[in-house]
Amino acid sequence: MNKHILILILIFAYNNTFSQENWLVNNPNGFDFYLTTKIKNGKITGMTRENALKDIVGGFKFSLAKIATSVKYPEIVHFEAHINENSFKGKYQMIFGQLDFNGIIKNDSLIITLINKDSTISKLIGAKITDLKPIRNYKKTFNTIFELTENNIYNQKFIQSKEWFKFKKRMLKISQKINDDLELQIAFSAIVRDFPFSHYYLYQTKINDKITKTNNRFAELREKDKQTCILKIRNFSGTKLEMDSLISIIDNKKYQNLIVDLRDNPGGNHVSAFPLVEYIIDKPIIAGVFPNKNWYQKFERLPNKEEYSKFSEFTGGSLNEWFNSANQNYGSYFKVLPSKKHFKGKVYILTNKRTASTCEPIVYGLKYNNYATIIGEHTAGAMLSSNEFTIENKLTLRIPLNDYVTYSGDRIDKKGVEPNIEIESEKSLTHALSLITIGNTVYN
Repeated sequence: MNKHILILILIFAYNNTFSQENWLVNNPNGFDFYLTTKIKNGKITGMTRENALKDIVGGFKFSLAKIATSVKYPEIVHFEAHINENSFKGKYQMIFGQLDFNGIIKNDSLIITLINKDSTISKLIGAKITDLKPIRNYKKTFNTIFELTENNIYNQKFIQSKEWFKFKKRMLKISQKINDDLELQIAFSAIVRDFPFSHYYLYQTKINDKITKTNNRFAELREKDKQTCILKIRNFSGTKLEMDSLISIIDNKKYQNLIVDLRDNPGGNHVSAFPLVEYIIDKPIIAGVFPNKNWYQKFERLPNKEEYSKFSEFTGGSLNEWFNSANQNYGSYFKVLPSKKHFKGKVYILTNKRTASTCEPIVYGLKYNNYATIIGEHTAGAMLSSNEFTIENKLTLRIPLNDYVTYSGDRIDKKGVEPNIEIESEKSLTHALSLITIGNTVYN
C-alpha cells in the first residue's frame, strides 16, 4: 500500500475516533456532580445530565432565559474544547457564568482547573465510573426538606399556600430524574428564589473541626489621612475581639471621619456587628424585633413597638445565646447599648445591591437614628434570622426561623434599605470623600 494513502487512512481514523466516559466530579467548594465527556474528531465535549435545566424550569422558561440572560446550554455544566493528546482548554459554562479552564485526562482521573474572575484557581477532580446512578434517594431527601421546613419556618401561613404545595409537587416530580447533588441544589434554588422570603438555602455541609479560628480577613482598616479612615468589612464572620481591636485603632487615632464600606458584604452574624454599632451610638437604640412562628400563629400580623414586652430582650452574646432568646415566647428584639467610648466624628456607610443580611439592620438603624449618612445603592433586602439543619450526608438546609421588623414597623426582607444619597456603587467612596472637608480642603 502506498505510504501516503496509509497516512491519510490513519489521519481519517484518528479524526473519526469516538469515546465516551462518565465521571463523578468532586468540587471542594460545592456539590459533587456527574459529568459525561465525549471525544470525537479532536474535540472534547463535557456536560452534566442532558437537558437538566429544561427539566427543572420547563422548556418555555428555558427559552426565555436563553434570550434574556447568559444561559446558553440546557445542561447545568457544559464545555467544549480541542483536545491535544490528553490535555485541553476552553470555556467552562455553568448556567449564568463562564470561566476559562484547563483540563487533563490521566489514567482514570479527570482534572479541571478553573480560572476564577479574581485570577485564583479552583480544581475539580473527577473519578471514572461505569454507572450513572443517583447519588442518594432524592425523593426521600425532598420529603425531609418539606418536613423540616414545615416544622420550623417562621411563616407558617406560607406552608398552607398554593405556592408551597406547587413547590412540593414540582420537587417530587423532579426527584425522579435528579442524579447528583449539584442538580438537587440548582432545582431547589431555581424555584425558591421567587418565594416571599429569603434565607432558604441548600448547600454542602461545612466540616466542623471544633477549633475556633480567627478571621483576620473579615475586615481591614485603611487610613486616608490623619483625619479620615476607611473600615472595609467583607463579612460579619469575625469575632468580637477582632472587631474590638479595629475599633481601638480608630479610637486611639482620634479620626474625625469614619467611612464604613459594606459594599458586597453578604452579612454573617451579630457577634462582630454589635461592637461596631455600640461604638458609633451614644444612647441605647432598639434595632428591631424578630418574631418567630409562635407570634404569627397567634396574631397573623406584624408586631408594633408597644408590644415589645411580649418578646425577649437581647443585648449581645454568643450565637447560641441568640438562638435561645429568639426561640423563646414570641421571639426576641435587639437592644444595642453604647460602649463606654464612642465615635465623635462623622460616619458614612457605603452600600450596594449586595449589601445584605446582618448589614441591613445596621444600615437602617444608623440611618433611622441619624448616626450615619448612607451612600450608594439600595441594599439587597435579605434580612431574616435563620439556622442550619443537617438533612443527611454532606447536605444542609438553612431555614428562616424569625422574621425581622424594624422599630418603626417596616420589613427589610425582599425590600432592602434606601440610602440617603443614591449613587452607583463604584462611585460611592469618591462621593463620600467629596463630602468631607478639612478646613478649606475637599477630597478629590
